[in-house]
Amino acid sequence: MGRRRKKYKKVIRKVRRIPSVFQCPNCGSRSLTIEFNKGFDEEGRKIAVIRCGTCGLRAEMHVPEIYETVDVYGKFIDRFTEGTIEITFVKKVEEEVPEFTGEI
Repeated sequence: MGRRRKKYKKVIRKVRRIPSVFQCPNCGSRSLTIEFNKGFDEEGRKIAVIRCGTCGLRAEMHVPEIYETVDVYGKFIDRFTEGTIEITFVKKVEEEVPEFTGEI
């Protein structure tokens, strides 16, 4: 008579996804987002807008059409450390809330 067949546990591997939020090189917080504008420039390249939600860092880059957010982040870090990219700092504009006077 034979033994019962041994059950093997299936190894579940976690699928790694491309990150959507990156670390800001200016302030160090993890709040840097990269968005692509709908249009293309004269050379047929995509326009990537890089923004930090904490310090207000903002930059635009013209990248090839095949670039993903990770590729743009790598190029941005290279240019930021070299000092060859034009960066602006945008302050958050708070909306003015009208005061309630009590009258209807």
